[in-house]
Amino acid sequence: MLTNQTSTTGLEDDTRWTALYERAAEESGEYVSEVRRAVEYGLRDPEDSVEMACAAAETTEAVVTALSDPWSLYTPQDAATVASAVFVQLQYSADALDELGRAVERIAERGETRLPVRADAEQTANLADALESLRAVSDTIHGLVTRHASTTVHDLHITPGSAPLPNDHHETVVAVARLLTEQHEGAVTLNTLHEEGAYKPDDGFGCGCDVTIRSGSEKYNFHRGNSKWVVNRDSDGLELLDGSMIYDTEMTLSTALGTAHPQQLVDDVLRIISVGRS
Repeated sequence: MLTNQTSTTGLEDDTRWTALYERAAEESGEYVSEVRRAVEYGLRDPEDSVEMACAAAETTEAVVTALSDPWSLYTPQDAATVASAVFVQLQYSADALDELGRAVERIAERGETRLPVRADAEQTANLADALESLRAVSDTIHGLVTRHASTTVHDLHITPGSAPLPNDHHETVVAVARLLTEQHEGAVTLNTLHEEGAYKPDDGFGCGCDVTIRSGSEKYNFHRGNSKWVVNRDSDGLELLDGSMIYDTEMTLSTALGTAHPQQLVDDVLRIISVGRS
C-alpha cells in the first residue's frame, strides 16, 4: 500500500508549472475530449461563443462543487494538479476578458453599434470605461499567475503526504476491512478468494474478495462490482439453493474510484449501517 504520497516523478525547477495540467488533460475522459473536439471542428459564430462561454461558466461552478467535497483531494499532489489547471483557467479567463473587449470593438468598427467615449472624472462610468477596466482586470490576473502559479504548483507537488492509498482493488478491500475492525463495534470479516499477491486487475468487478460487517441481527457485505463500490444488506437479499445470495437493491458508495481512500469508503459504510439502525 502506498502510504507516502511525496511525488517520485517530481517537477524539475525548469519544468513549466502547466505540465501537470497538460498531463492530466491528456489522461482525462470525455469532458476534456468533447471540448477539444468542438475547438477542432471550429468556433466561428455567436452561437459558438455563447455556448462556450456558458459551458466555461458551468464548468467553473462544477470545479467549485467538486473541490467543496470533504474528499475532493487525497494528497498534496492532487492539489498540485488542480492548482496547475486552475491557474491555466485563470489565464484563459483573463484572455477571454481581453477578447470580449476586442469583439465589442469589432462590432463598432463594422458600424453596427456605437461606443461612447470614456467618461470624464465627474461623469458616471460608461461602457467604454467598463471595457477598459476589463483589460486592467485581465492584466491583474496575468500578473497574479506570473507571481504565484509556479511556486504554488511546484511546492504542492513536493509536499510529503501520508494518505494510506491502495495500489489496487484488493488492497482497497483489505484496508477497508482493517479500518472497519477498528471503527465498528460489530464483527468484521475479510473474505479472501485468492492467495496474497495473486490478484490481477480486471474489468471492474474487483478481485472477488469482500467484507462482511455485522450490526446487531443485521449483516452487511462490502464489495466491488460493476466498476463501483457497493454494500448489500442480507435482509434485502434472497438466498438461493446453493447458499449464494441475490439482491434486488444495493447501496452504491459515494466514489467509484478503484483505489479510493479507504476512510472515505469506511465513512460511507458506517453511514449506511447507522441509517439501517434508525
